[in-house]
Amino acid sequence: MLRDSFGLTPSAPALTPALQDFLNQVRQRPQDFKKLLLNVALHPSPTHSRAWNDQTFTFNKQTRHLLDEIVMSGQSGEVVVRNELMRIAFASFKQEIEAEVRLQNDLIKTTRALGPKKLKPFLVEPLFPPTTSEPEEYKLARVGLYFAGFGLPNQLAQRIINSEASEAHSTRLGNFLRGYAKDLLPDDPALRALVEQERKRRQQRRRKP
Repeated sequence: MLRDSFGLTPSAPALTPALQDFLNQVRQRPQDFKKLLLNVALHPSPTHSRAWNDQTFTFNKQTRHLLDEIVMSGQSGEVVVRNELMRIAFASFKQEIEAEVRLQNDLIKTTRALGPKKLKPFLVEPLFPPTTSEPEEYKLARVGLYFAGFGLPNQLAQRIINSEASEAHSTRLGNFLRGYAKDLLPDDPALRALVEQERKRRQQRRRKP
């Protein structure tokens, strides 16, 4: 099968010239885009991450936004770019990605081992939907990072904070806490009571002028 210089088939969607140049920049200098590449490889929803949404690059001496160029290339263009960045990530940082995957496994294993009693104070917030101004993935990252800072051993929390894939780790951790809370909720009256208390508190706050 014929492929162009980006490894794309001729039938792939047309990318904007700026986006094509961006991919070329990443291929030539992956170290300059390491944070983005690690998040693409490790984030559960990389195209909804801050690393993706905030990524900029220079084209024709002007600053371009990755998200804007992808919008102009269409939804299928997003898939092409994500897959190409994933390929570059594993080609350039395979060992780092494997180490970050081990960290993710350590995070989930340590969190699960804490058990319902210790986790309960951190399980209420994940059960509420995000506000209209906060995307779901941003909230999961916030929930996970908060838990890392106050619920995990300091050494493990520091590994998250210091990682260039910090957003990916905190999002996965937040997602795990949400799933854990949903599984626990039906059979845990104490958690249901905490959720109901928080629901009433939020209702009262919305009613205040």
